Amino acid sequence: MTDVVKNKNRLISSPEDARQLYTATPPEYRGKVGLEVEMPLFRPGACKPEIPKAAEMESLQRELKAKGYDAQLEPAGVLEYASPPVPVAETPRLVAQAKKDIAVFEAAMEDKGYARSPFCVLPTTTPAEALANKVSRERLEASLDCLKTSYPAETSKVPLLTTGVQTSFSPADQDEMFRMAKRAYALTPLLYAAMNSSSGFACNEPARQDQQIRGKYYECYGKSGGIAESFLKSSTSEELIRNHIAAVFETPMFFCYDLDGNLVRPEKGKVFTFRELKDKVLNTQSNYELAETFIYNDVKICNLRDAENNVVGKRIEVRPADSGLHQPYSVLLLTAALIPDGKTADTFDELLKEYGITGNPPKDAPILLAGRKAAVEHNGKFMDVNFGVDPDTGKPRSLREFAADVAGIISAHYANDKEVAPDVAKLCDLLLTGECDAKAHAAKYKSLEDVTAVLQKSQPLAANGNRPQPGRKHVA
Repeated sequence: MTDVVKNKNRLISSPEDARQLYTATPPEYRGKVGLEVEMPLFRPGACKPEIPKAAEMESLQRELKAKGYDAQLEPAGVLEYASPPVPVAETPRLVAQAKKDIAVFEAAMEDKGYARSPFCVLPTTTPAEALANKVSRERLEASLDCLKTSYPAETSKVPLLTTGVQTSFSPADQDEMFRMAKRAYALTPLLYAAMNSSSGFACNEPARQDQQIRGKYYECYGKSGGIAESFLKSSTSEELIRNHIAAVFETPMFFCYDLDGNLVRPEKGKVFTFRELKDKVLNTQSNYELAETFIYNDVKICNLRDAENNVVGKRIEVRPADSGLHQPYSVLLLTAALIPDGKTADTFDELLKEYGITGNPPKDAPILLAGRKAAVEHNGKFMDVNFGVDPDTGKPRSLREFAADVAGIISAHYANDKEVAPDVAKLCDLLLTGECDAKAHAAKYKSLEDVTAVLQKSQPLAANGNRPQPGRKHVA
């Protein structure tokens, strides 16, 4: 969970007060991209794979921070890498840097006897095991308690079990933010499908789940998950900002902060909303920014911070992709080419029209919602699902067609970037063939016992999966 600065006690009493927080990004922070990668750890256990204890994760984090890395911890057995932001034009350099950095993270895992899972959800870990090994953080405890009493049981599986890859982009202004959001949501079904790294199993349960597990779990958040209603109702950038602010005012909050920065929990079985905090005189900027973090849509509007953690604007965070071994680099290359403004984004906008996506979210809502649903509830079809419609005939088009068209755009965009040529080739091959990781896993692992047996025989992965070590068997 994103932390917030707790001492911003300026009161926000109306949407107009909040509107001041959504101003143009300072020039020096515009046009940047950043990468976050959540990596689940495991090692063979007595009967099935086990995840690290909280103390082991905290030790690993301290070690990496001492080396100068921005290492963060997710609730249970998950290490997060966060890159520094770089200009979008330098995406190939960020790919190379991320590979080097993640190699250091993987080596640190290996030194402690753990491997990096190739799956976004470690199939053998139960929610109870994750809870028993979670790191101790007051805000995490408060969130989990609230989820337990106020949400469907599946909801807590999101923070406890799932891992993803996120890319963030800093727009120049609200108009570019709106254009970025439109492209990101149009790309969402492809990100869910092509970057799916699931084994097909979760919670140590034998039943195969022929769906995009992360995408389905996130729907438990209701309006705070999936495609944002605030986006679907917006035809202009100003409507997006105002609809988003309205959503923040009504978003369920698992806790809030008092004027001294102390955490305050809601009554059991209840949640706060920022609008209701006005009655407690806790409608502070800190709590507004906190409320914004409780929105878990596929594409988020988040705070943009400088090196000293000061908020300097807003950014777009693209969240659908699963974590996996190639996913950090594939997602970075894909989203950095298509989402920020530029000639390639213009080409992408024209392609979207061929699939019936006009660029007006209220009109495009049926296509966007149907595309997400098809990719998440794929029923074993993975990338072989419908996406969009022919604008002339109204007949359904396919995600495989769309993926192939996107592959052509990506190949052209990075044609002169030889340093990422192997990564671009791998990404384009995936897009052209439809052979995502989850499809390969489904063919390889017919049962929970199959995948458990392979994990139990595994050894720590070589850094980036590219450093084979004699005598070791690695998971793929």
